[in-house]
Formats: sequence, structure tokens, C-alpha cells
Amino acid sequence: MSDDDTRSLEHQVKSPVPGSPMFGCEHVQLLLSKNQEVMNSSITHYKLILRNIFDATPIVPQTSTQEGRPVTTLTSNYLCLQCPMTVSEEDRLKHGTKKQHRFYVDSRSGCLYCQMCDDFVWDPTLEELRVRKIGTGSFSGRKRKHNELFSDSMKDDPRYITNNTTTASCRANGLRGIYNAGATCYQNVVLQSFLHNPLLRNFYLSDGHQSNDCQVSHCLSCAMDDMFQDFYALENTNGYTAANILSGFWISEKKAFENLVTTKEQDAHEFFQFLAEELHERNGDGKKPEIGSEHSCNCIMHQTFYGKMQTTTTCQNCSGQSNSIQSFLDLSLGLENVVQKKSKRTGQKKPSLTLQDCLDEEYIKYDKCEYRCNNCNGTQQAKRHTSIKRLPNVLSIQLKVSVVGGL
Repeated sequence: MSDDDTRSLEHQVKSPVPGSPMFGCEHVQLLLSKNQEVMNSSITHYKLILRNIFDATPIVPQTSTQEGRPVTTLTSNYLCLQCPMTVSEEDRLKHGTKKQHRFYVDSRSGCLYCQMCDDFVWDPTLEELRVRKIGTGSFSGRKRKHNELFSDSMKDDPRYITNNTTTASCRANGLRGIYNAGATCYQNVVLQSFLHNPLLRNFYLSDGHQSNDCQVSHCLSCAMDDMFQDFYALENTNGYTAANILSGFWISEKKAFENLVTTKEQDAHEFFQFLAEELHERNGDGKKPEIGSEHSCNCIMHQTFYGKMQTTTTCQNCSGQSNSIQSFLDLSLGLENVVQKKSKRTGQKKPSLTLQDCLDEEYIKYDKCEYRCNNCNGTQQAKRHTSIKRLPNVLSIQLKVSVVGGL
């Protein structure tokens, strides 16, 4: 084999979109940066696993070996990225400890799981392969035509058509209005967004919060449970009065949100923060979620709305880096600086803005700061950069408008 042929088989790490990390996590970085041979074998094995998941009979990735016997499960298995083993969630840690293998692929989605992070990680190089495989059926960029997705026999099979045709639903579909109880429209907007969030809906409709056993008076989570039941269990399209939500909100003793308890219209974003914090305390570990710290909780609110942000500080003297991770409920994006900069750049008095413009301004640029470096044992000039380490299932964005004339 010639050198040109050898080079053509070598994989390369994909350059990420500006503002996103180059690797899924520091552990993936160690794996893919070890040497070219390890990188080639890891990416080649990942592609083989994706073929097994999306091309082979579905039962194949769902079958693992336990005590020498094949066991098939309906829940996700984990295909080891570093060997041919398929393990269950219960055996994943045992296999990793025994073999020192740290990376697995979910048998249903093809997503990468890092045992060291104890979480799924988004790696630009591997994620592009997964998305291409799902979208085109191969690892090329060619889109698969719709007709190629189904065989002729399947397209003509009346059983297939019947099984995949949605019948008309009943009227208990959550489509109801909420009465304005006197300048409460800002609350109604947030409540409607919660009611039609599939994660919250499934949680409350599956008895995620046991209202009958709850001993908290004026519990907002109980009020939310009642609201979900009325919206999705009753064939009623009349307007809804959120009386229990309002009473629980007014009686709340949270000093940080006491300015909301008035008869005037208030900020919907502040009410969203209040409701998220209150529902976390009722369904989570009972601790106040400290924004800006790495608060660890597995309640429904954290699963839905909370992500993780990473701040990287780089010493200008020794190039040493330190990372800190914080939880966040939402992103606040200021518009004033973006308007001014784009106006100067384009010469337009009222430039049009996109969400990408606001995100680039906040998460691509570096800030200069003073930093006490442990390597240099002193205060040094440094660059600080913030990036989103893990997105939440539902990303909430606050646009801070302060320049009316430029928007």
C-alpha cells in the first residue's frame, strides 16, 4: 500500500463550530489525541457500531451477554467503543473497571457515553458521523431520497399504512386557554409553555408528583399536577382559572421574587425563574438551586431546563488552563453591544440581528482578566472564555432589550 493510500485512511478530528468545544470532553480528547492509530481504530469502530445499530436487525444491539447467556432487553444497551462487547446498564461500570474501557455507544440512539463524566457527551467528530448515518444511511453527505427509505412492498402494504396512520384524537389534548385574573397574562404565557412541554407533561401525568401524599400547604407542584389533569384528562375546551397556582404564588415567602406579588404586570422571565425554583424544591432534593455552581440534582426541572457551562481561564505567561463548571437555568443575551457593533460594521442605523449574532458575542470572544496562576505562583494576565458544556433538553433564552431605537 502506498503512502497516499495510507494517508487516505487516516481520520481527522473535525474542526468544531466557533464557540463549541473541539472534543466532547477531556476524556474523549485524551482518547482521540493519543496517536493516529488509536484515533483511526476508535472512529472506525464507532462507524461499525453505528452500522450495527441502524442497519442490522434491531434485536442485535439490544442483546447482551450475561453469565454466558444472551439476554435481550427493551431498554438501551451499551456497545463498548474500545472492544466488541455489548453490556447492559448494570454491567457497564463492571466492564469498565475490569477492562479500563471508558466509552460506550447507546444501542438505540448511537450517542456516545463517557463513563468518567457519567453522562452522554457531544463530540463534533463522532456526532457528525452519527447524524450522517441517520440522515443519509451512509457516512457521506448525500441526502437519502424519501422513496429510498421504504421498500416497494412496504409502501404498498396496507398493514403498514394502517399502523402508521394517526387517528383523530379526543378533545382532551391540552388545548385550553387560561383566564387573565387581572394583569396575569405574563404568568399565563409561562404556564402554557410548561403545560405543552412533553417532559413536564409526562412527569405529571404519570404521577411524578404524588399530590395525595404531599403534606405541603399551598404546594405549587400540587397545583401544577391539578392543572395537567384538567388539561389532559377532561374533554373540556373552556377557559381555565389557575386559582391554585395564583394563591400558591402569592403566599410564597421567597424574598427574591416578592416584587412579583402585585396587581401589575411583571416580567415573565422572573416568573419562569420563580416557578422553576419552586418546582425544583418540591420535586428535587429540597435544596435551593444555586445558579453559578455545579448543583447536582436529578429532579424533573433539572432534567428539563438546567444545563452546564464551562469557564476556561488561560494564563498568558505559562499557557496553563483551569476549568470551572456551573449550572445554568437560562441564557441572558444582551442586545445593546451587538446592535452598536453591527451598526458600526455595516453602516446601518437599525441593523437586523439574529440569535447567532447574540450567541457569538457572548460565547466566542475572550475576556482579559487578572488571574492567580498556581503554576506561576502569582498573579498573571489571563484570557477567560465561557462555553456551553452541556445543553439542557429545553434551552431558555432571555433577550435583554435596552436599545429600542436600534431594534
